[in-house]
Parts: sequence; structure tokens; C-alpha cells
Amino acid sequence: MKKLFCLMPVLLMGFAAHAQNEPLVSFNASQAEIIRIGMLVLGGWAILNIVIGGFKLTKASRSKKFFFQMSLYWNIVNLCIAGASLYTLLSEDVAVRTLAESLQQHEFYKKILYLNIGLDVAYFFLGKYLQQRASLSAKTEQLQGWGSAIVLQGLFLFILDLVLVVLLEGLAPQLFRLVAAS
Repeated sequence: MKKLFCLMPVLLMGFAAHAQNEPLVSFNASQAEIIRIGMLVLGGWAILNIVIGGFKLTKASRSKKFFFQMSLYWNIVNLCIAGASLYTLLSEDVAVRTLAESLQQHEFYKKILYLNIGLDVAYFFLGKYLQQRASLSAKTEQLQGWGSAIVLQGLFLFILDLVLVVLLEGLAPQLFRLVAAS
């Protein structure tokens, strides 16, 4: 019986430590869920573009052929990015992350998304440039189709990355409260 009373403070400290860790686990789970949903959306978009674009590519001509060709190539890359990200997310246990690791992961996600937003804007302008250049080139159909595809993909990625970064920024106060409490 004495052994049980001696173990009681140790058990209570374990419960207290677990209770303090719950907000961090909740934050990590929320962040992982945001990224997971974002990668599912990206993967779904990629699959949709690959299937529809692959089918339409066989029947398209002129600039539409190049539009579907570029969309197909672009979304193979998107599918690889989404798949690799989902694999990484599903193979991690967010419950074991320390506060420092959580803060580092949060900042990493935001840096990647802000970089991607900049790239998305560049994709849009590259697509517009190709469309403009098409009228001066012997490859009018090709540049017009590729430009249109890049504009569409850039706009989709811009919206997706912007939504993800807004959602992650919305989680930031929860993380900063945990940092301040420690």
C-alpha cells in the first residue's frame, strides 16, 4: 500500500504533463489537417486535369492541343508534390513533436507557402507573356496554348496557397500562446 502512495505523485505528474501537452498536440493536429486537406485538393485538381486533359488531348487541335499538353505536364508535377507531401504527413506522428519542433514546422510551412505565392504570381505573368508573345512568333498556336494553361494553373495554385497560408496564419496565435506559456 505504501508503494501505491509513493507512486501516486509520479502518476499525477504524468497526468499534469499530458494535460499541458494537449494544446500542442491539438495545434499540431490542426496544422497537419490543413496541409493534408490542401494536398488532397492539389492532388484532386491534378488527377482531374490529367484525366480530362489526357482525354481532350487526343481530340484537340491547334492551341487547345498545347493547352491540354501543358496542363498534363504541369499536373503530373502537382500530383508528385501532393503525393510526396501526403506520404510525409501520414508517416509523421504529430503528437510527439516538441514546442520548438512545432514552431519550426509552422514557420517552414508558412515560408514555403509564401514562396509559392510569389511563384504563382510569376506563373501568371509568364503565361500572360507567352500569350502576348504568341502573336509575334511562328509558334503562335503553341505559345497561346501553353500560355493559357500556365495562367490557369498559376491562378489555381495562387488561390490554393493563399487559402492555406491564411488558415495557417489563423493558427499562429494558438502557437504563440503556447510559446508564451512555456
